[in-house]
Amino acid sequence: MRCNGAYGSVRRRICESITPAMRRRVLLSWFVLLLSLGFGNVPVLRAQQREPGGREDLENRARLALSQNLADDLFLGTINAALQYSVHRHWTMGIGARYNNWTWHHRQDNQFESRQQTYYFGATWWPWYTYSGWWVGAKLQYQEYNRGGIKDPSTDEGDRWGLGLSGGFSYMINPHLNIDVGAGFWGGWDRYTTYSCPVCGLIKDKGARAFILPNDLLLALVYVF
Repeated sequence: MRCNGAYGSVRRRICESITPAMRRRVLLSWFVLLLSLGFGNVPVLRAQQREPGGREDLENRARLALSQNLADDLFLGTINAALQYSVHRHWTMGIGARYNNWTWHHRQDNQFESRQQTYYFGATWWPWYTYSGWWVGAKLQYQEYNRGGIKDPSTDEGDRWGLGLSGGFSYMINPHLNIDVGAGFWGGWDRYTTYSCPVCGLIKDKGARAFILPNDLLLALVYVF
């Protein structure tokens, strides 16, 4: 630093009070400050952008998911599938169906079945993010059914309409594969006919009634596109 100039003795006294060591420390401090301002936030921003499972990463995920419930498959071979679409970070809308048209024989003159065709439409709320963690769902459902010979000879058949509620947890195995576990129930209106046995055709009862039944025992594989 030059101590000679137009400001005279005042400037010389100020300059003489700043030693060479102090000047080096001041210059070093300014250099460190500028370096921190220019580059200090870059590692933080990169960490936020690359954080696995972070919000930006989740928002870039596809919104469609297809599921297959193994619990239905194991119950007398009920074919099933469900399709969900994410309409918001916390909400999905979905449709699904179950189908079973099989009759099983455990002795030559006896049979049992749990035949059905079921269709539903519903919505699911995810507290954290769609297809991740806990969830609660509601749906409208229709079912045509014929079930009998499993616990006793009587057989019921009819049509049901109603509202279902369920809850569960979705475990993320990798970005495209989940396992869902859950359970629920549904209730509504049932138009039914009761027969004495699966094959005799003798009517015991007929009419309409309200019902509440367990529903949606889930152990499902979910593929997220």
